[in-house]
Amino acid sequence: MTGSLTIVGLGPAKRQMITLEAQEVLRQALTSARVYGLAHARTMARGIEPDLQIYSLDYLYQLPNVDRPTAYSDLATMMIRKAFQDGLNVVYLVAGSPLFYNDAVRLIRRRCAKEGHPVRLVHGISFLEIVLQRVDWTGHHGLQLYSAWNIAHDNVVLAQHAPALLCQLGEFSAGGEAIQEEGSGKMLSALKAKLLEHYPQDHPIVILHSSGAPDYESLATELLLRELDHRTIPVYSNLWIPSLDAPYEAEVLP
Repeated sequence: MTGSLTIVGLGPAKRQMITLEAQEVLRQALTSARVYGLAHARTMARGIEPDLQIYSLDYLYQLPNVDRPTAYSDLATMMIRKAFQDGLNVVYLVAGSPLFYNDAVRLIRRRCAKEGHPVRLVHGISFLEIVLQRVDWTGHHGLQLYSAWNIAHDNVVLAQHAPALLCQLGEFSAGGEAIQEEGSGKMLSALKAKLLEHYPQDHPIVILHSSGAPDYESLATELLLRELDHRTIPVYSNLWIPSLDAPYEAEVLP
């Protein structure tokens, strides 16, 4: 049997951020593909093609005694089997860019490369475009990009002379489980303790997050490092840490 596998990035938020290539794939999928996606991706795709049938993958993350890494592996196995054993033209929809913080996509690509299966990537705008629009950064001093978990629990040490963006600030495990907003204090305290080993207490930082549907505005909360765990934060927030050499990087832009 001959099938195909296409991974489509739908951008981070509003339907206006979906590329023309992604829209064309969705249009063609109305009649020629089996389409899968998680809840947010399904909502975004149906904003473009309301009649598109999209099979839910949410249940993979809700099975009892199944952690996120196992769910990612099961999802990857399922997509590959549907495409290259069952012979279906499979379209897997993901939010944002397929190449940023998506372990299921990484597993699919690695396994397909090993087994000789072609995979088409339809790139999408990543969350970075929305996040970075609120800070004064041009790239001249570089950028350190890590998960907050890497700093809090993996003993990764940031370089003080380049800015850093810590993503997925609301996670409580290396597997990517997201905590509820009211439970964010423990993670923030662990992160603050690690950062205080290398930055002064009054170092300015910025929590960056989205207002959510329908506007998806980029929101910024300015504070000092010593205040990091003084409040709860929205799930999937990001933390901007300016370098020690460039105070202007702490300025929040409209």
